[in-house]
Amino acid sequence: MALTGTVAAQDHSRRADASTNQISDQVDARIARIRADLRLTPEQEKNWTGFESAMRDIGKKQADREITRRADRAQQQGPVDIIEQMHRGADYMSERSVDQKALADAAQPLFASLNDQQKRRLTEELVHMVNERDVN
Repeated sequence: MALTGTVAAQDHSRRADASTNQISDQVDARIARIRADLRLTPEQEKNWTGFESAMRDIGKKQADREITRRADRAQQQGPVDIIEQMHRGADYMSERSVDQKALADAAQPLFASLNDQQKRRLTEELVHMVNERDVN
């Protein structure tokens, strides 16, 4: 289910031009698709809320970071300061690390309640999301 190089580049290009609201809409659509694909039982639904909340929160943070990154690039003048770029990259990785841990913590109760087929489907989605973010 991983994106091919060309499809990933096109997806990245669309997100680069997306507004905060558009990114939020994309996150909402992904959440709705995951929920529908999982076909949760009423008992499993109890574990969905925390996962959905974490997904929305992380999506908002990503949108905010993307908008900030674009604004910073637009204001950049002169040659690239590699040291500053390294610092920003390290900050980005730290923020992503916190987000990934929060998502893993939120997904754990839901994941534990799923059957094997549902676990495979959620795993595919989570791997796709991690790989997609690594492209950014």
